[in-house]
Order: sequence, then structure tokens, then C-alpha cells
Amino acid sequence: MPKDNRKNKTYAKEQKEAMVAKLLPPNNMSITELSKQSGIPMTTLNGWKIRALKKINNKKNINFNKRTMTSSDKFNIIMETYTLTEYDLAQYCRKNGLYVDEVKKWRSDFESSVDKEPDTVKEIKEELNEEKRKNRLLERELNRKEKALAEAAALLVLQKKFHAFMEEKEDS
Repeated sequence: MPKDNRKNKTYAKEQKEAMVAKLLPPNNMSITELSKQSGIPMTTLNGWKIRALKKINNKKNINFNKRTMTSSDKFNIIMETYTLTEYDLAQYCRKNGLYVDEVKKWRSDFESSVDKEPDTVKEIKEELNEEKRKNRLLERELNRKEKALAEAAALLVLQKKFHAFMEEKEDS
């Protein structure tokens, strides 16, 4: 019987967790690239990733039933799959009972909805601009009235001084 030259190598828990963290969002490093960098076989990395995703899904208790899927669930799927390659996205979709086109449509719908301003935001901006315009008009009117009041006060002072001067002249 030929002897198997391969050794079953064990990895430290910390090293395994670090590699899995690189494979999962937000990093989403490809298994091929990480294998080349770390020297760990792709099959090992893939197994770690699958087990980690199963743990995460069990913890979240995600139900990918399309009838009960909320917009929050769709957003989470978009976030998880955003940096995945086509191959990894297809694997993810197969594993979770989704269609790639469906996830891509959710992503494009989300991106287009972010670009559009909701009507309420537009209304608030219009109201704010109207209030700013009113504020500028009121400030101009206030400045005009302050100048008129200052002018009237100056005329009153001059008038009093003039009357005082005239009274002094009549007294002398």
C-alpha cells in the first residue's frame, strides 16, 4: 500500500478566524487570492468559509422566503454580495435559494433609489428656500426702518438743540 505523502495540517484558531474574516464581507477576498497569499489550500479555505456562512445564517435565522422577505433582508443580501465575483455570487444565490438576476435587480433598484430625492425632502428644501427668502426681505425692511429711526432721532436731537440755542439767543 503506497504511503500518502500529504500531511493533515492543523491551523491555529486565530489564524483560521483571520482567514475567514478576509473571505467574508466587508473584505470578500477571493479564495484563490487568499490561498496564494497564505499558502492554505483553496479547498480548506472554501470549507472554512462555508461553515462560517452557515453559522452566521443560523445565528441570524435568515428566512429567504421571497414572499416574506423585507426590504431590510434585501438590503442585507445586497451588502453581503456587493463585492462578490460572479462565481461567488452564483454560489451564494444557489445556497440561499435566490436568483442572481434577482439580486442584481435589487442592487440596481437600491442604487437608483438612493440617487433620487424623496418628494418630502424636495418639499422641505423648497420651504427652507422660501423661508430664507422671507428672512432676507425682513432683514432688509428692518435695516431700512432702523436707518429711518436713527434719522428721526437725529432730527429730534437737532431740533431740541436748535430750540435751546434760540431760547439762549432770545434770553441774551
